[in-house]
Amino acid sequence: MKKILYLLVLVTLTGYAQINEEHLKIGDNAPTILGIDQFGNRINSDIILQHNKILLLFYRGNWCPYCRRHLKALSENLEQLTKKGYQVLVVTPENIEKTKETSTLFEVNYSIIHDTDNKIMNEYLVAFDVNKQNVTNFYKFTLNKIKKYNEPDNAVLPVPATYVINQNGKIAFVHYDPDYKKRASFETILNLSD
Repeated sequence: MKKILYLLVLVTLTGYAQINEEHLKIGDNAPTILGIDQFGNRINSDIILQHNKILLLFYRGNWCPYCRRHLKALSENLEQLTKKGYQVLVVTPENIEKTKETSTLFEVNYSIIHDTDNKIMNEYLVAFDVNKQNVTNFYKFTLNKIKKYNEPDNAVLPVPATYVINQNGKIAFVHYDPDYKKRASFETILNLSD
């Protein structure tokens, strides 16, 4: 039994071992987010923070069932999040056409930003290369999906992290887990103290 448990733990750890475990922490300064959303709006987080907190989510693509489930839960909680003073920004390596497709699929009115050159993902330390070391399970499937969804020659995905950025520009909440199946709970975010 111990050998089976050891092997299970080893397989689980090796599935995520190469993804950089360094990420932004609570209290860190949040890098400025600049981009254009699926509606053509220019996004500048410094301007948003003058009026609202930011709930920032990274997602891999609408091809990912866990991302779809998380975005659906986001839509279901959006009204309450807005009442709590959050403006939602969602960042993805999906190309612009796919961000529009995702927006239509979930009938969203929050901003989905195509991360040009992976700049935002890199600044938030969530980007990783899709290779056999980083994606040990479903490598070929994942590679085929990102070839269809990302820009050409962009084999990069984010750890599907979630950040809350307070109006002072500091990170107030972090959910960072290289296991793409584990996502931040919106109930937890709604219960954060201001």
